[in-house]
Amino acid sequence: MVNINNRNWRILLVSSNHPMLMRPSGIYTLGSCDDLTSTIYINENISNKKLKKVLAHELTHAAIFSYDISLKPEEEELIADLVGTYGEEIINNTNLLFK
Repeated sequence: MVNINNRNWRILLVSSNHPMLMRPSGIYTLGSCDDLTSTIYINENISNKKLKKVLAHELTHAAIFSYDISLKPEEEELIADLVGTYGEEIINNTNLLFK
């Protein structure tokens, strides 16, 4: 469980064909974030390296929901992709500068 802005989010590792991983198009994704239940679902069959990126992506969605930030879906997805892909590098560089 993780707390974002006083909202608790459950994180569940689920099978690759779990219904919460299915997009409306019928294609399965590696993770999803359910605002209604405050639950993040992650495919349990991915490598640790990929897991870290997917989790960062989904936690970004959770933060957006928890802080009630209003974005268009495509904007939200771009931000989540940015954090999931480059967030660790950004934080590492910030920490390096503050040493």
